[in-house]
Amino acid sequence: MAEVEEVDGPEFMADMGIVQLKAEDGEASLELELAPGHMSRANRAHGGVLFTMLDSTLGRAILSKLPQGRGCATVEMKINYFRPVQHGTITSHARLKEMTKRLAYAEGEILNDEGKVLARASGTFFLTEAMKQSDRERI
Repeated sequence: MAEVEEVDGPEFMADMGIVQLKAEDGEASLELELAPGHMSRANRAHGGVLFTMLDSTLGRAILSKLPQGRGCATVEMKINYFRPVQHGTITSHARLKEMTKRLAYAEGEILNDEGKVLARASGTFFLTEAMKQSDRERI
């Protein structure tokens, strides 16, 4: 396993066991060692776990190109699931593809230990002036 950086921010990410491998120059990678708590009733990684990883990885790729203190919020995201995964370590990779003054678009995928693609996603993110903003500012 590569040298990792603990994910900063919400306890939600840390509670899931997600670690950040990279977030620079419009690219980001996160890693998760699957555990029983990540599984669905069908004993495979829950789709929400994969979605969360991709949403976070796409967002971090965008944040890596923004000035310190700025933020982003997901406007929409599309995900395609290709194959199930039941064990091992999964890694998500994302790339910033386009950025305007107010919006950014990124794409990414999750791979299993064998390098097979589990899911791919694309998303549009609203760029904010600050990392944290009130609900009113997002309307």
